[in-house]
Amino acid sequence: MAGIQKCPGINCSLRYHNNRGTAGTDFYRLGSFCYRVSETPLLQAREVAMLILMDRLTDKPDWHEKIFNRTIVEEWKEEALSQPEQPLWDKIIACKNIVKPKFQRILTERAFDYCIDELKAKAAHFKQTGLVLTMNSNQNMMVKSDTAVSGELRRELQAAFEKLSRDQAADPDYNPDTAYIVQDMVHPSMYPFVYGKSIFIQDEVVGVQDAIEKWAGKGEVSKDSPYAEPEQDPDATRGQDNLQHVQDRYWSKKYQWLPANLAFNDDGTVRFTSYINNLHPKRYPEIYRAIEKLIDVVIPAWELVLSGRAVTASSTVETAGTSGTEDKIGAGQAQQRFRHIPPPRDSRGSEYDMEPEELWEDFDPDRVAAHEQEHGDIEYDHSQADLPHLDDDTFDGLNEEEKKPRRIIKLKWMKIRDAKLPEPLDFEPVTYSVQHRLKDKFKDSGLQVIVKMTSVKFKQHDFPIHRDGPWRVNGLMNERIVATALFYLDSENIAPGCMHFCMSADDGTDYLTRADARRPYSPYEQVFATKVNFVFEQLYQQFDILETRQGRMLAYPNVFRHSGTLYKLEDRAKPGHQSVITLYLVDPHQRIVSTGNVPPQQLDWWAEAVFGCTGSEVSKGELPAEVFQLLLEQGLSKSIKHPAELLDSLESRLPTEIMDMLRQNRALPVGILTPEEAREHCDALRLEHCAAESVEDSSL
Repeated sequence: MAGIQKCPGINCSLRYHNNRGTAGTDFYRLGSFCYRVSETPLLQAREVAMLILMDRLTDKPDWHEKIFNRTIVEEWKEEALSQPEQPLWDKIIACKNIVKPKFQRILTERAFDYCIDELKAKAAHFKQTGLVLTMNSNQNMMVKSDTAVSGELRRELQAAFEKLSRDQAADPDYNPDTAYIVQDMVHPSMYPFVYGKSIFIQDEVVGVQDAIEKWAGKGEVSKDSPYAEPEQDPDATRGQDNLQHVQDRYWSKKYQWLPANLAFNDDGTVRFTSYINNLHPKRYPEIYRAIEKLIDVVIPAWELVLSGRAVTASSTVETAGTSGTEDKIGAGQAQQRFRHIPPPRDSRGSEYDMEPEELWEDFDPDRVAAHEQEHGDIEYDHSQADLPHLDDDTFDGLNEEEKKPRRIIKLKWMKIRDAKLPEPLDFEPVTYSVQHRLKDKFKDSGLQVIVKMTSVKFKQHDFPIHRDGPWRVNGLMNERIVATALFYLDSENIAPGCMHFCMSADDGTDYLTRADARRPYSPYEQVFATKVNFVFEQLYQQFDILETRQGRMLAYPNVFRHSGTLYKLEDRAKPGHQSVITLYLVDPHQRIVSTGNVPPQQLDWWAEAVFGCTGSEVSKGELPAEVFQLLLEQGLSKSIKHPAELLDSLESRLPTEIMDMLRQNRALPVGILTPEEAREHCDALRLEHCAAESVEDSSL
């Protein structure tokens, strides 16, 4: 797309964001701990267990056929309802000191049957699209597929990695945070947009084939810092949902990853209209085409995670959130698995004082006796034994002397009782749809995508390393990333990995954080698997741990925080490798500075185009010998191949003193970075990301 437009940080506020309307329809949610619409209502523990069960079942071969086989489903049920549940509970809880209910299972027969009914609907969707919906709740959804990427495309991508590996063998870019095991073949932190250093052209004129020869070194240097004044836009939502309130640590005042621009063809496929940062546009045309094909595969998954909904035909379903308001989606209603649990209220109507009694197990004196027989006397508050607030219908007809022993038993019961985990509602037939197609809504403007290509290369006996470090959201807020897709291309002798996911919970469940500290036995802790009494602390919703197997495509909205497990060899006596392509979708509602605005900054690209790439071809052309000598001294000699004696043979007509003065100034074209400069900026940008991630990790 060419033409003048608003670029946050350039000609409008860095924090400009029009989020007026409905998320998923009028705007997409951005990832941030402090951005309200990117939070989720808390899910009940049993619902999270059901999500985990459904994800595991859809990892089974031919699950979409077996789900209709009654014999196989009965085998699955027997396994699910008999397995120990402590490992499952450990995946669900947000705080490690929440005790699992002792006398009831998390997965019940009713919960299992609901999952099977839902999976039948997902099987129908899978047969149509090849995409598996998982972790879908409220507005949130992930998509996985082991079949979406064809064998032919997979071979093209494997060839791409092999070619890049050969070409980068002399100078591989290993991530220093991974013990030099993870090689960044294409990484957006190298040669990023640097305020005060990079060129910016207002029109998106930098293309693919002409990017280097026509545009490298052309244009004006950008401002030293992003324009950050609040945008006075009457259409922008004010209050907690506005990006002005997102904390500074989630923004960069110096850097931004550079996306490549894509346009839609008439048939709905995409093509790059600007170069991929750090992937040579003329040297690797076949890799560009392969990535275009991969994005074509990913787009339907992005549409689901951004605007997909599970819709029932019912017109009277209460929302799964905490507000109690209806959430109308299209012609039907958003799927709701469980009934909404209201916040606690006392008899005067004030909140945070009393839990609904129906969330507790029914009083069971026999269990008190059995517990004391096995564990000894249960301690209780003796001062409460004379108070009538414990009396219920079973106390009718008893005198005060008879009531006291029963009150004591009830006080003891309150010490050992569990919350009663609600059962799911009746399943209603559900269909899966999206609010709009990207190719329709953004046909004229196109998309912006950030590309990363990573190769993990283990030598024999290498020790395991962490995949993704701490909890993180992809990118900083500058990048406006709304969705991510990963394709695990191949893996050899690398143990199967997984990704952990969680989200921050919204203020609609803040009664959990404000529960009375004198009542530490709140049933909400077990029902929602989170800890109360974290006054003013952020609540988090734990989701599943998704397997990242070879050949799998995984897509999710960038409101999820994620963390990876270890990379490790299956057999330490042998080497191993894994190749991964990551695609980050920039919010297409608001374009950002891209490679269409910023000419290539790589010195070696520019040098190769100007001076040639082999020793016999290197020539200073019409450049004065002094200028060519300065260019060679300032980094050009590392970027082009030239005879060893070339530098010595240059005849300078200027005195040594003048040459020394000239050496103090930069001879390279504006906007061109030496590899050393690019590495310095890359390291600084990584530190900014790490600073934001460390805050997120400590919070979790």
